[in-house]
Amino acid sequence: MTRRFLTALLLCAPAAFANPFELYGFTPRAMGMGGAMTAIGDDLGASFYNPGALLGHTKTEFGIGFADTHSNLYVDRSSASPTISTATVENTPRFELGLIFPLGGALLKDRVVLAIGGGHPLGGLIRVQTVDESHPQFYMYQSKAQRFALNGALGVKIVDGLSVGVGVQITAEQIGKVDFALDVASKQFKARDITVDLNTIPTPTAGILIQPSESLSIGFSWRKESQLYYAQPTGIDLGDLGALNLGVQGLAQYWPHVFSGAVSFKLTEKVLVTAQADYLLWSRAPNDQVQVSVTPSGPVLTSLGLDKVLAFQSADASMGFANILVPHLAVEYAGWDWLTLRAGGYVRPAITPDQNGTTNYLDNFTECVGAGASFRFTDPLQVFTEPVTFDIGGQLIIANQRSSQKQAADPTGSMDYGGSLVSFAAMLRYLY
Repeated sequence: MTRRFLTALLLCAPAAFANPFELYGFTPRAMGMGGAMTAIGDDLGASFYNPGALLGHTKTEFGIGFADTHSNLYVDRSSASPTISTATVENTPRFELGLIFPLGGALLKDRVVLAIGGGHPLGGLIRVQTVDESHPQFYMYQSKAQRFALNGALGVKIVDGLSVGVGVQITAEQIGKVDFALDVASKQFKARDITVDLNTIPTPTAGILIQPSESLSIGFSWRKESQLYYAQPTGIDLGDLGALNLGVQGLAQYWPHVFSGAVSFKLTEKVLVTAQADYLLWSRAPNDQVQVSVTPSGPVLTSLGLDKVLAFQSADASMGFANILVPHLAVEYAGWDWLTLRAGGYVRPAITPDQNGTTNYLDNFTECVGAGASFRFTDPLQVFTEPVTFDIGGQLIIANQRSSQKQAADPTGSMDYGGSLVSFAAMLRYLY
């Protein structure tokens, strides 16, 4: 009976809450520039990358678009138990929306800007998945992008050439409680009560943009670590026999603190070059497994010694992930009034140690290359009075092959893993 209840609870494991913007970029421009956006002040993505860069906008801008990512990752296992499957990284189609709104008035005009950015997966709000550590899984991509994402930001100009900003990303926690009362003699439930609360939690971001001249911008930003805490305690009242209390809690898949510094420089009126470095504190990553405990109580269970026989608690080792430094480089060429071209990329070290033991969290040394374009045109239907901009972007993420060598008795088996992911995005923007 205990096993059946425990299995049901584990099937209700919570969703991953790492932001899809962290993985693939927010807006086609950011995707095409390989995420090198911290020192860029004239894009909808500033609400996510650097709230201090919002002051590049003096007009209201609205954008709506679509993005998708297709996985070509593979895991080749030399000898594997059929009971231990390999977790699959699924495609992640999503809609994206952005709004930047400069405030007006004699006091706030050109000094305060508000922004909202969001993404919504196609067909659902959140993909729920927690995979046992015995199953090979690409930790960085396993359901992390399949979630609703929302961030808001406020940018303020302090003086000419210096602006700061703060923002929030919306994360959540899931708190539940389950109470069952069972008549053991008749094998019937006398009570079944379940309560689940999904609470939203603001996760802060902050940024600074320094512009010593019209051609030079220096940006710094910080995004706080995000995670989903969940708890699902369950009480099973066995009447005169006593009670079983099941504790289920943990932190769902996680994204760490991100510290970014960047410089952008206009080589000419048409050519912009930007370099960026991100430092991610992956060493703080909590264990990814559901923490489970069973605590029997009651005089009958105690007198029979079952309080000790049935009691147990899961114990999982630390993840052992490494902090990483991710360099970015991008260039943009605004060669014509109607067309802007861009390209960029980054290199990301693996965060996971060699998975030669009991865990199977897979990650690879990764290169990313991106490219994109913006087309500016007059609306032929004359719905919009001002010109409209259509952005496209694409990105190739290459996960270099890596190997894990298991002991002969390990049912997961040794493996080689790597592959690629391909992303594309399109967005229609209107500035008025």
